Amino acid sequence: MAAPPVAQLLERLRQAYPDARCALDHRDPYQLVVATVLSAQCTDARVNLTTPAFFRRFPDPASLAAGDPAEVEALIRSTGFFRAKAKNLQGLALALVERHGGQVPATRELLARLPGVGPKTANVVLANAFGVPALAVDTHIFRVARRLGLSAGTTPDRVEADLCRLFPAERWIELHHQFIFHGRRVCHARNPDCPGCPLRELCPTGLGLAPDPHTGATVAHAAAGPRAAAGPAPELPGPGGPERIVSLVPSVTELLVQWGLATRLVGRTTFCVQPAWIRTSVPAVGGTKNPDIARIISLRPDLVILERDENTRPAAEALAAAGLRLLVLSVRSLKDCLTAFRDLGAGVGLPSAGRDRAAALESLLAARRPRGRRKGPRALALIWKDPWMSSGPDTYVGDLVRASGLTPIGPDGYPVLAEAELDALEPQVLLLPDEPYRFTARHQAELQRRFPRAEVRRVDGRCLTWYLSRTEEALARLAEMGLGLAE
Repeated sequence: MAAPPVAQLLERLRQAYPDARCALDHRDPYQLVVATVLSAQCTDARVNLTTPAFFRRFPDPASLAAGDPAEVEALIRSTGFFRAKAKNLQGLALALVERHGGQVPATRELLARLPGVGPKTANVVLANAFGVPALAVDTHIFRVARRLGLSAGTTPDRVEADLCRLFPAERWIELHHQFIFHGRRVCHARNPDCPGCPLRELCPTGLGLAPDPHTGATVAHAAAGPRAAAGPAPELPGPGGPERIVSLVPSVTELLVQWGLATRLVGRTTFCVQPAWIRTSVPAVGGTKNPDIARIISLRPDLVILERDENTRPAAEALAAAGLRLLVLSVRSLKDCLTAFRDLGAGVGLPSAGRDRAAALESLLAARRPRGRRKGPRALALIWKDPWMSSGPDTYVGDLVRASGLTPIGPDGYPVLAEAELDALEPQVLLLPDEPYRFTARHQAELQRRFPRAEVRRVDGRCLTWYLSRTEEALARLAEMGLGLAE
């Protein structure tokens, strides 16, 4: 399979992982070489929990070389293989004292001669302690490089050689960390998040064009499933599409990632938290209702995306007054989703993606229209407690409930309900999302006692309220509950 364009891949990685760095906490070359030896067959997080106490007791090679082996073993026991690691660490420390005056050498040849230090450890130390270009291949890099088609090598050494040939030496250190971040956050071994991958349109495996060299399976789910756009691999943005996008809507941010636009996102609100890696890759610009206007302007976006109910008019007016191009969506029903898909697709330079997603939802809704005119069970979707608040029949959530064969009840909008008003509604179905208010099993039990004849169900709050990116998933999950009318 063909490798992706190197320049484009490097830019995508830099935008997606600007915080990429060595995951092993260290202050000097000695601490780094010790931490790297400990990281064999152990997570970096566990090593970082272990090393503070270790370095307080053994702050330099001399103290470690003279230490009690039993004490060394006890301090590193949680990292696994502690007896062999303790022996290697004390041998390494003794070698540093006797051969190098207690200093860690800065050449690959001398490092590789130290006990417990192989080629991979030597590369890690050279790159992160001394700034010497090196590209150590661990399990994450091995997997990511092969999935991206950068190497067909079946050993870490072969993959390292291929990567070093493809990429300029001045990018090796940065690339090493970016690939590791990508492997940990997105390109997982068993279940890679292909729909949310910032490299997807450059990845033959993620696009389903080649079998996964790691598992042997074709990643068919990359373009399927309730949270991914229907149809073939995502198109590239057309000419004139915005290069720098700020999204002030959580579900829209997630949808843009699904459409392969992660690298064009330059700003998001603090509530735009999916996919999870976006929290460390795209700068936050304040809240949904109180965005930092000055911060948004400083990002020089080509497009700012808002939603009429989620964001405020003053924010939109301030952004417009600054001369920024705005796309303001309005989603209060499933029909509005069809329009929003098309408008959003056209606005970001992906008109086919918008049309295809709208057509898929339209077909789904046509197949799910209730037969006859009989109303389904009376359903109330609560969104807050103390005071009680609900999503009314005229909201997006209300329309989801309606499309699932239920009858949404309560006042329109997002009303506050007094205790007597809640009782008077006499719901037959109560939906309790886990956000924005976190309804728990205890709340479910309390409301079940209060409404003994009702079906009281807890539901995924994001699934219920995140329109566009999770609309199809919400319809499927509500159908699975079997609360509506039987067909």
